[in-house]
Amino acid sequence: MSLTKPTVLHATFFESLARVRDESSLEWRRLSAGLVCLRFIDSYLADDDGCMRFDSHHARAAWELIKALDSTDAVRCVLMSLLKVLESEDGGRAVTARPRLMAYGRVLELDSRWSLAADVYDTVVRLCCIRRDGSDASDAAAACIRLGECRRQEARWDDAHCAFSAAAHHAALVGDLSAELRARCLDATVTSERGNLPKADAQLRRAARDARVAGLTDAFALAMHGRAHVAYQRKRFESAVRFAFRALRGLRDPLARDRALADVATSFTELGVRAAARDGHLILVATTQDPLVRGAALVNLMELAALDRMEPLFEQYRRQLSAEALPPRLAGYYHYFAGRGAWQFGRVETARTEYVRAAELSAAHNLAQLGFEVEEALRGLAVMPEDPRPASVPSLKTAPIARALGRMREELSGAAS
Repeated sequence: MSLTKPTVLHATFFESLARVRDESSLEWRRLSAGLVCLRFIDSYLADDDGCMRFDSHHARAAWELIKALDSTDAVRCVLMSLLKVLESEDGGRAVTARPRLMAYGRVLELDSRWSLAADVYDTVVRLCCIRRDGSDASDAAAACIRLGECRRQEARWDDAHCAFSAAAHHAALVGDLSAELRARCLDATVTSERGNLPKADAQLRRAARDARVAGLTDAFALAMHGRAHVAYQRKRFESAVRFAFRALRGLRDPLARDRALADVATSFTELGVRAAARDGHLILVATTQDPLVRGAALVNLMELAALDRMEPLFEQYRRQLSAEALPPRLAGYYHYFAGRGAWQFGRVETARTEYVRAAELSAAHNLAQLGFEVEEALRGLAVMPEDPRPASVPSLKTAPIARALGRMREELSGAAS
């Protein structure tokens, strides 16, 4: 079954194609190739034994579109692998098609195509439900987690909660506590983004306890990272630094580590320890493979430039970010910090314009915490900004973390030179 219940299967792909005017463009070819492969799967997603009916018409159309893509195109590579499986002699069993579809979804995610990736993951979920005996629950859990992450990036909170809850259910069916805890932690992030911070922290505390009892280091680190995020939202910034750095040491996934480091740096900003914050964000800009993490690091470097009254550097980061296609939450905070910087440099009307845009994004995407911050900022426009507070030194508890960031940044600088 589908978690998103679209009125038309793959409506997102059709809508995206409708926005592309040039049918000879790379974008049109990539979208069409993906859509034909997905419809190829739909055309024979019927047999109870998990096998698929071969459709030569869809196969020919898919091959023509795939071969028109550049040989180095990641989309071409994953779709070619998928199509070969679908045409294989064993009838293109769903169990062999699913990992190729997951790979396609990840390619779309890395390109920040959240709605398209969600459509692909929803297709994986439907493939897992061919058999109703729970034998495909592990793959269903993995697909639901990725689906929930996409919906979270789109700020579609109800859909994200539904996907993460389904992931936890599927993981529990096969006794995969690690996947279940991951889904629970991610669901807690949805709770926090909706503004219920005490409930989110309680969810994460329980997840951390269960992970510690089971000896699951990575799941414990994920829960601690979630607690760092909630501590930050509750303005408990020193706790946020310590929780996030503790998570950083336990996380194995590079992108998860990037996000934990981002939270360490952002929390240092709130503590006024701007040198350590800048070190952390510069490390991320130089090393992360995630465009979302890189965009957030640039937003935070823009904020630091404003706090240090470095207007040319602030404008450099602002112009760079204005050309980026940012997801709703990050776009909202970009406008918020652009407004704060403009206000600090004495450009009140520009600040108001930026705050209003941030407020519109907050309302459109139910970003409760951002909405609270924008309301407070708009009220503060009537007051002239104070001189920036001087940079602080880290406390005894956070000084070792600040020194570690400094060493990491120096090592990167040395390697670059």
